[in-house]
Amino acid sequence: MNSMKPPALVIALAEGVKALGGTAYAVGGVVRDHLLNRPIYDWDIEVHEVPEVELVSLLRRLGHVDAVGKAFAVFKLTKRGLTLDVSLPRQDSNAGPGHKGIDVVGDPFLGIREASRRRDLTLNAILCDLLTGELLDPFGGVDDLNNGILRAVDEQTFLEDPLRSLRVVQFAARLNAAPTPDLIVLCQRATVDELPAERIRGEWFKLLLADHPSVGLDVARRANLLDRVFPGTATDSGTTLDRMVPTRDAEPHPGRKLALMLTGWLATATDPEAMLDVLFIHKWQGYRLREAVLKAVDALHKPSASDSDLRRLATLAEPFLTLSVAHAQGTEPGTHPALARATELGLRYDAETPLLQGRDLFALGAKPGPHMGTLLTVVYDAQIDGSVRTRDQALTLAQAHLTA
Repeated sequence: MNSMKPPALVIALAEGVKALGGTAYAVGGVVRDHLLNRPIYDWDIEVHEVPEVELVSLLRRLGHVDAVGKAFAVFKLTKRGLTLDVSLPRQDSNAGPGHKGIDVVGDPFLGIREASRRRDLTLNAILCDLLTGELLDPFGGVDDLNNGILRAVDEQTFLEDPLRSLRVVQFAARLNAAPTPDLIVLCQRATVDELPAERIRGEWFKLLLADHPSVGLDVARRANLLDRVFPGTATDSGTTLDRMVPTRDAEPHPGRKLALMLTGWLATATDPEAMLDVLFIHKWQGYRLREAVLKAVDALHKPSASDSDLRRLATLAEPFLTLSVAHAQGTEPGTHPALARATELGLRYDAETPLLQGRDLFALGAKPGPHMGTLLTVVYDAQIDGSVRTRDQALTLAQAHLTA
C-alpha cells in the first residue's frame, strides 16, 4: 500500500487543528480508496476535539468556507480549485420518515468510537491521522475490506437512514463485495418508499458505473429493493451489464455511458418509462438521456444486416446504444460487427444527414405547402434504402416527383 500523500491544503488544515489541541482525520472513502491503492479525488476530513467556532475561524484563514452544511456540522473549504469536506463528529437520529427526517448534532468531543458508530459500513468507519498516518479502526473495517465483506457498523444507526440500503447495493457493485446475511436483513427492513428521486438516482448511477453491476443487482434482489424502489421490475440484466463494462469505459461522453447502461438494464423491463420516472431523469450533462434510452430500448433487435438496415436504425435510435446492448445480450466477445460497420458509415451516434433540404425544392420550383415535407420524406426514404446515394440522384428524384 502506498503512503497517503495529502495535498498541501489538507496538511495545513491538519497542522492548524493540531495547534488548537485537536486532531484531523481522513475518513470514509478517502481511507478506503487509500487502502485499496486507488486514486483519491475527494477529501473528507473529520476534526476531533476542536469547538465549532474555533474550527470555522481556522477554515476561514485557510481559504473560502461554504457553510451550506452548517446544520450538519459540515463545511466546505476551497482554495485554488481544491475543495475539502470538513466535518465535526456528529450523531444522527431519525426524527421522521425518509432520508430527510434525520436530525444531526455536532459534538467535537464525542470520541472516535461513538463518532464512527454513526457510519454505515465498517469499511467506511476507518480513520487515518493526517499527520502521523496512524489508522484507527474501531469496528474491524480493514479486515472486512481485505476480505470483501460489507458489514453494518451498528444495526440501529444503519436503519436511521434508509438510503444506506441503496449504498450497500452500489458498494457491492463497486468493490465486488458480499454483504453479510445480517446486512441483507437490515436492507430488507429499510423503509425506502419515501426516498427522494435525486438520492435514489445518485446511488443507482454509481451501481451502473461500477465494475461489477451484476453483483449490485443481485444484492438488490436479495434485499427486495428492486421491487420496492422500481415496482414492476422483472428484469435479469446483470450479465448483460457486466459484458458492457469495457464498451462503457471506452465511451468518452458521461451521458452516453449512463445511457448505455440504462438501456442494458431496461432492455427486458416491462415498463422502462415508469422505471425512469423513479429516477426523475431527463438530461445528464447536456445529453438527452431519457429520450435516448427509451428510443434505444424500443429499437433493440431491429434489423442490422445491411447498410440500409443500419441507416434505418439510426433514424430510430443511436446504433451505439442498441447494437452494443444487443451484442452484450448474446455470448460473443468483442465488438458487434454491425456497430463497427455503422461506425465506418458515420452512423455510430447519429442518423445520416438528408441529401436535400427545403431550399433545394424551392430551387427546383416547388411551391410552399405540406407536399414539400412529403416529398422530402420520399427522397430521404430513398436515401436510407440506398436507391439514392448522391445529391444529384436526390435532385433527379425530387424533380421527377414535381414534374409528375
